[in-house]
Amino acid sequence: MTDETRKNLTEAFIGEAKAFFRLRAFAKKAQEEGYPQIAALFRAIATAEQAHADQHFALLEKVKSTEENLKYSFEKETFVNEVAYPEFLRQAWADEDRHAVWAFTSARNAEERHGNLYKAALANMLTDREAVYYVCSYCGWVEESACPEKCPNCQRPAEFFIRVA
Repeated sequence: MTDETRKNLTEAFIGEAKAFFRLRAFAKKAQEEGYPQIAALFRAIATAEQAHADQHFALLEKVKSTEENLKYSFEKETFVNEVAYPEFLRQAWADEDRHAVWAFTSARNAEERHGNLYKAALANMLTDREAVYYVCSYCGWVEESACPEKCPNCQRPAEFFIRVA
């Protein structure tokens, strides 16, 4: 694959991934406003955009062994937690934007938790056990094994958690 094609595939992947999330948000808003048929359309096209992103990502050969994927994910979470979000927070504080400060702080805390989960998974790769996770749909916090009564990060009640197995 040429460098130019790789660059184009990367841009296409990013565009398709963004479209997926944008359309999911649009679907949620359409549903809230009482347009279930339009919400379904947004969800359907979001699913199509996800298929495109999957294809582009596969061609970029970014998926390695599980151990390599865990190490890479740990490194990315660590960078986001220790470098990116602190920079975002400095700017939000300077702008006195309390909503952005909360969003960045909440995300940073969740990213730190994600990194810890990846690190533990790396240490226990050979453990033969079923894993169940609970994800806060509001802030992205992840708990392992049991759903908390309230989110340790954003304090939302247990109803905000989604079980992922």
